[in-house]
Amino acid sequence: MRNYLNLRAPKGTPAMAGMLLCVVACAPLVGCLLPQDEQVISQLPRKRNSPLKVVPLRPPLRTTFYSSNACPSRNPSFEVAVEDPDVADTLRSLWFIDLTSNANPVPYATTPRLSNNSVSRTVAAPTSLSFTNALSNLSSETHLLTVYVSDSEFDEVTNGNVTASRPPAGFLSDGGPLLDTPSIDSYTWVLDVEACP
Repeated sequence: MRNYLNLRAPKGTPAMAGMLLCVVACAPLVGCLLPQDEQVISQLPRKRNSPLKVVPLRPPLRTTFYSSNACPSRNPSFEVAVEDPDVADTLRSLWFIDLTSNANPVPYATTPRLSNNSVSRTVAAPTSLSFTNALSNLSSETHLLTVYVSDSEFDEVTNGNVTASRPPAGFLSDGGPLLDTPSIDSYTWVLDVEACP
């Protein structure tokens, strides 16, 4: 009988378990009584500028182009699609013929600013007289036609490098400027120029 009594739980155990259960259940309520910080998280900085991507539409990378104005209907039109997730961005483009790093060339043409709130926008070669005349006067050899597209204003071309600039677009939480870099991409066609047949 003594062994049976020794195996029984000590007195007061149910009372202690009840108190422990009460403490655990009331703990969340104590947190509500303590003063809370009203500002849980600081304001997040705005979304950064997304990169754009130039995708060729037509003609193929290497194509035949006929010089002179005798057969303009045989020449292709030049177009690229520009994919930019920031649909509110205004796109700008510069077009160069035979761009090299040996000089500071002026672009032959610029296309108007393009903004139509679409992720994919088409940029076509300019139809200005200066640009079409420059193409028609190409000598019968291989030439390059390059288009640069940016979501910001272009800087001056230096040593054949085309860059774009954008002013600071806000401030970080420490008060420093949030320099939002512009996005720029390009595509180059290879033109095998021939005389009109």
